[in-house]
Amino acid sequence: MEMTPDEDGKRDEPPQEADADHTGTGQQAPSHPDGDDTTGLYKAVHNELLAMRKHRDGVTVGNLARTTAMLEVLGAGDPRLAYNQLKHVLLSLDQDLAVTAAGYSLGYASDYDSHLGRLDDFGQHHTYDQRQARRYSDKGIEQIARHISSEWVLEATPTLSIEVVTANDEVLELVIRTERLAIVEMREPVVERVQPNGERKVYPVEWHEVPSDDDRERTMAHIGLDWENHPEGAVSVLWVGEVSPMFENSVNGVGSAIVRTRSLGARIAVEAVHARSSM
Repeated sequence: MEMTPDEDGKRDEPPQEADADHTGTGQQAPSHPDGDDTTGLYKAVHNELLAMRKHRDGVTVGNLARTTAMLEVLGAGDPRLAYNQLKHVLLSLDQDLAVTAAGYSLGYASDYDSHLGRLDDFGQHHTYDQRQARRYSDKGIEQIARHISSEWVLEATPTLSIEVVTANDEVLELVIRTERLAIVEMREPVVERVQPNGERKVYPVEWHEVPSDDDRERTMAHIGLDWENHPEGAVSVLWVGEVSPMFENSVNGVGSAIVRTRSLGARIAVEAVHARSSM
């Protein structure tokens, strides 16, 4: 993959240490629930890029196979797919000289077998010394990490599922399951009982960790819903974090109950009523 400087051929000044937020194509970091630019996903991708940049071979299929965030987000567990997707990311951003420098230092645009050699290769092609080339590469790595952690967010989206099942003749049970990448920062879901007048009361919920043999964290909780004796109101679940979750719901064997679900943003509400109450 050949990477070239800006078409106008103008020589840019190397980025300075204080220019971290003013270098690149203007992509913004993904939002964080606490207002922090560097989200867990961004940090993980950034650190993995830096680690591969220092490796003798740079980015390879084998090195990507040892990552966590990039392997999952770019390749869905397939290192060859992740390798090709990362190459496409660089190609889509290579009008930025900093990203071009990162392409050299990661080994996509240079065949040298060391990071310093690849930096020198960039410097020779663009008449920068090694220190200047390193600054460009640093900013390019930041830009690539920001792009991946924002544009590829669907692949890292946490999932919250609610299954409505019958516990007995009077009680429905909500089985709530969450699943997320360990690197995606999410708070513990908040479960509330919402009355028709809008009054909310927090449900005390005990979350149980579900054992996993991959890089995802899973939890589960059970909630009893006495729809026969207390038919009014709904159960609301709010799950906030650096990425808005995807919701799934299913209903199994609830007899005469009618189950309604509504979701917006990071919140989903489930309401169960008796069929005769809806007439």
